[in-house]
Amino acid sequence: MTSKVRGNTTVGIIANPASGRDIRRLISAASGFSIAEKANIVRRLCLGMRLIGVDRVCMIPDQSGIAGSLLHSKEQGIKVLGEQWPEIELLDMPVEEKAVDTLRAVDMMVDMGVRVIIVLGGDGTHRLVANNCGSIPMIALSTGTNNAFPHFQEATVAGMAAGLVAKGAVSVCEATQRNKVLRVEINGQCRDLALVDLCLTDDIWVGARAMWKPEKVKEIFVTYAESDAIGLSSVAGLANPIPRDSGQGLHLTLCPPGEGMLTLCAPIAPGLILPVGVAELNILRPHEVVSVSMENGVVTLDGEREFVFRKGDEINVWLDLDGPFTIDVPRVLHIAAERGVFTWPSPYICSDSLHQRVAE
Repeated sequence: MTSKVRGNTTVGIIANPASGRDIRRLISAASGFSIAEKANIVRRLCLGMRLIGVDRVCMIPDQSGIAGSLLHSKEQGIKVLGEQWPEIELLDMPVEEKAVDTLRAVDMMVDMGVRVIIVLGGDGTHRLVANNCGSIPMIALSTGTNNAFPHFQEATVAGMAAGLVAKGAVSVCEATQRNKVLRVEINGQCRDLALVDLCLTDDIWVGARAMWKPEKVKEIFVTYAESDAIGLSSVAGLANPIPRDSGQGLHLTLCPPGEGMLTLCAPIAPGLILPVGVAELNILRPHEVVSVSMENGVVTLDGEREFVFRKGDEINVWLDLDGPFTIDVPRVLHIAAERGVFTWPSPYICSDSLHQRVAE
């Protein structure tokens, strides 16, 4: 196991090689990110972080090529372009190319004392990190298929923001916002969480984990509901928008289109717009426990089928305001600029490469 880091600034990166490659790309017009592009994103993150003086970046030693491509880019960048990079440390862990890799890596990063965790993936990847990261703030970057939680953000700037928070130029309390989560309990045991939506379907199998058929969905719980969202949470967003920073969520009961209180045309996946009927809509208040009345089905978390429940299982869902912290990248850069952090010379800017360029 990797020992605890002392005397330097370390940032963790979770780059999911499988994000954006689920079945929704086959049944919709979804785009995707190649392994090469994900490696390029991580490269830009590293260059942005090194400018602010981040010493070390730790990553999963994935077998899909992101880590290998990154190390090659680092070698070429230093030799050919004179780039300055942080040290890249690949975690000493087995790689199974499953969700357990992310959970195991986050546990190790927490033990190492990383200051920030940058996540490249969709809603599902971010949910896994949120399960184990505790109070360590995340930067959420979108490289998945349906992305309601993470944002599209230029990696260079995101890396700079990560460095500013990790080095203390902008404090965690200034830089972050706390997110709501949905928690699900089955037979008295808390099983998991959802960052955006928790859905109940009448399927009795998991199969292809991605969920895209609204006719199979009976109930939707959401932490927030944005009218410009993609995925199942878009149904809630078009029915009754709920801001991310509000202290409540939403609970919808669905029905066939044309029935119930209203019918919506919702973007369930990129390019896939389907009619959805809403029978009932209720505000979900913090820690208000909702008991599931369905006898059989599957719980989906942030668009992915997670576990089956059967008659006799007692399932409860509630909204928790004390979810993971995420870094607001534009806010961090704005605060740093107001403080003159980027004005040369600066105690927060690594001068290894800049000194020569200023001289030139």
